[in-house]
Amino acid sequence: MIEVFEQIFLTNSVISHEFSGIFIFILALCAERWLTLPHSYHPSTLLFVIFTNLQKRIYKKNDSDSYQLLSGWLAIIFPLSVILILCYGLLEFASYPELLSGLILYLCLESQKLEQSIKRLPLLLRQKQKSAARDLLRVWLRRETKNLSEPGLIKAAIETLTLRSSRLYFSVLFFYLLGGPIAALSYRILTIMHSSWSKLYLPNTKFLQPIKSLTYALEWLPSRLVAICIALSKETKMSFHFINHYGNHFYQKNTGWLLSCMSAALKVQLGGPAFYSGRRFAKIRIGQYPQPSIYSIKFALSLINRVKVLWFCFIILSKVSIYIAFNL
Repeated sequence: MIEVFEQIFLTNSVISHEFSGIFIFILALCAERWLTLPHSYHPSTLLFVIFTNLQKRIYKKNDSDSYQLLSGWLAIIFPLSVILILCYGLLEFASYPELLSGLILYLCLESQKLEQSIKRLPLLLRQKQKSAARDLLRVWLRRETKNLSEPGLIKAAIETLTLRSSRLYFSVLFFYLLGGPIAALSYRILTIMHSSWSKLYLPNTKFLQPIKSLTYALEWLPSRLVAICIALSKETKMSFHFINHYGNHFYQKNTGWLLSCMSAALKVQLGGPAFYSGRRFAKIRIGQYPQPSIYSIKFALSLINRVKVLWFCFIILSKVSIYIAFNL
């Protein structure tokens, strides 16, 4: 086995380099799907705790808006810089940088744990275990779940599946292909910061504005690519109608595009008001369809996996085509 890796990664030929990149990419995707790390052992859990404690030390409710904005930017820049410098040094001095790049991609992709949780929800609801269903979703949601009804739980599950799949899988792949492991890691760290900080305070807190603005800008293109893929998979005409009618007027347009296409594809209503820290925030209801049912969760999972297959095929074909175009 060692000899095989040495032949793949130590050969200086262009063919070996291209092959090793595709091989490691596929290996990372397969490992994320079938060899998922337990949540308690994943590095993102440690980073989540670190960033949560960091915010508690920095954020003061009575500080001025300008100070909260400044502290928000500094809380992003310094931890991110330290982590990226360490990882860049490891990549530079690693004997097998391709393998380390694949490991970083594997650790940045986390959609499978989300899908496993969502798949358990229909069984809990059929057994009338609403409390267990709320506890299951609480890990993934920033909104309050204690007062959600069964349709509300199903709607929340579909929404978080759509939004977090875009964030934890497709956007990570986008930045990995665009800028390599450092770009993917940078984006993933920013999403962990956003997730950890937004769980503690209201969405309109000034401290959160820097991280919200940064993640919105970074996700602008990949979220729209995912939305278009969902639209092309099913109900294309209605999806683009919903984007114009609802998505472009949503409180956050990246979210609006994704939920508009998912609502049209499943023919269910999504969106609506949500509670954060006891306060009600009004959001647009997307579509005039009926409320989603338990079966809608299965269809949503199937649609997300269909888009994953589409992305995988497109990426592999693109890599092979580029290699053939420049080397033959």
